Amino acid sequence: MRWLAALLALVPSTNSAAGEWPPLPKSGFVSGRLATEADLKRGDAIFHSLVDGKPSGSPARIHVPQFAHLIEENGARRPVVVIQAETNEQGTVFGVKDVQGNEYVATEAEVILLGSSHP
Repeated sequence: MRWLAALLALVPSTNSAAGEWPPLPKSGFVSGRLATEADLKRGDAIFHSLVDGKPSGSPARIHVPQFAHLIEENGARRPVVVIQAETNEQGTVFGVKDVQGNEYVATEAEVILLGSSHP
């Protein structure tokens, strides 16, 4: 879990305009498998889960990419696109991007999935 805390410490704190949605990408995401180091280098993934140098977890059983709300500390909802979802013994972890291209790593408690359309 230390890797998650380290990743969360790198999360940017800029705000996008309310109601502004990033486009749903046709590429540049990881779906149906764990992210690799190559995915990170290409920008197709936001995190790479390793335990003792080996891939950890499994791909989450959700559709990627999809729209979501990232719940911020103050309760505000930031429009984002899920580009990565992986499950481990602690739960599901998401890699998401906002309209400005800021990347976030979030737990399932911090994300509301909306599917391929948004309000």
